[in-house]
Amino acid sequence: MNKRDAKKFEKLLYAERDRLVSGIQRLEEETLYQPASDQTADVSSYAEVGTDNFERETALSIASGESALLQDVSDALRRIKDGKYGDCEGCEQEIPRKRLEVFPSARYCIECQTKIEKYGSL
Repeated sequence: MNKRDAKKFEKLLYAERDRLVSGIQRLEEETLYQPASDQTADVSSYAEVGTDNFERETALSIASGESALLQDVSDALRRIKDGKYGDCEGCEQEIPRKRLEVFPSARYCIECQTKIEKYGSL
């Protein structure tokens, strides 16, 4: 991969990183740091507490997934700095440009990714 392409993908990855960070922060502010509902003894309040707990668990699940994606993006940025970006970590062949345009933090070419998904490893 030439330096111009690497810079283009680096810019895409930084934009994705910023989007993920702001999404995680928004989830934290909107859901995780909101005070829990007043827990009085009537039945309707139990339903409200259950709904609040469900929303918090959902937000934590989403934040966890976003954090994993953020780690993938950080790893891709590190590969750019190391000069290894765009090379499949499985077969060491170049990852097709179209795949990187759709999924800039890709570690594997389509063939190796398919093997990982099908067999659990290469």
